[in-house]
Amino acid sequence: MKANKFFAIALAALTMVSLNACKDKNGGSGDEPSNPDQEADLALDKTSLSLEVGSAPAVASVTPANDGKSVKVKALAEGSAVITAKSKGGQVKTCVVAVKAKGGGGGGEGKSIEAKRIWPIVLDGVTAEANASLIAADFRPNDNEKNLWVWDASFTGGQSTGVNFYGNTEGYLSLVTATPNYGGAGFNLADGSEFLSAATALRKEIVANPDKFALHLAIKSTDNQNVSYYILGCTGTYFTIGSAKTEWSSNVIGNYPRDGKWYEFNIELSAYATALAEVVEGKEGNVFCMLAAGPQGSVLNLDAVYIYEKK
Repeated sequence: MKANKFFAIALAALTMVSLNACKDKNGGSGDEPSNPDQEADLALDKTSLSLEVGSAPAVASVTPANDGKSVKVKALAEGSAVITAKSKGGQVKTCVVAVKAKGGGGGGEGKSIEAKRIWPIVLDGVTAEANASLIAADFRPNDNEKNLWVWDASFTGGQSTGVNFYGNTEGYLSLVTATPNYGGAGFNLADGSEFLSAATALRKEIVANPDKFALHLAIKSTDNQNVSYYILGCTGTYFTIGSAKTEWSSNVIGNYPRDGKWYEFNIELSAYATALAEVVEGKEGNVFCMLAAGPQGSVLNLDAVYIYEKK
């Protein structure tokens, strides 16, 4: 298949605000340490926050509280922001703020990633930053060793507008089928790269302890198409999400309403351990692939695609 490099994950700019709140590492009450030569230990009581929106042009506002040590964060408009605290000595800590519409709208607004470790494939920057301690290896495209390849020019880029699965506006993957009844693409890791080595190690872990691992993905569409997927270069892991089997896979694991809202799937990898064990080492380069069977012009939207180890 002829492959074309493709980038369809839109990233929105973050709103940055600064504050000087800090507390003495010995529990003092003021902004300054008791010893003038001692730097205060900067601390935040939250590293992530989910709020419902009011209405105003900015995402969130920050105002000092009366105690002189903390601030108030107010939701103003849908989107995402990073609140950055800076001490006079140069320490920096951040809190990720996701602002959603009142009442939500289906999907994963406000949800955290429940996992011991994750291997992200499609994940927005705000969510990745908030869950950085969970990331074992990052498989998201970087226009170098990690790429999203479209096969035979069968997909074009869609409009990744509105909130993503995690309720912010940093975008998601949107693909439009460009040829009749076929759209194919894969996230590829370059031969010899550290990321391919990480994929090999991950596959071996899954084979050794299959009950501990699963694949998460979120999907939304208004088009009635069926899509088959496989992971880690192994077509033996094929599964289909839709109303009917495809020519690539009869293993239909579920369907979802075509109402333009986000729906999530957790695919247990224990069923695929035998197939994964047969993959030749170093051939895990197509870490996640999709094949869409639907009319030309059908839209496939994906977000929050990651392999994870359960807690």
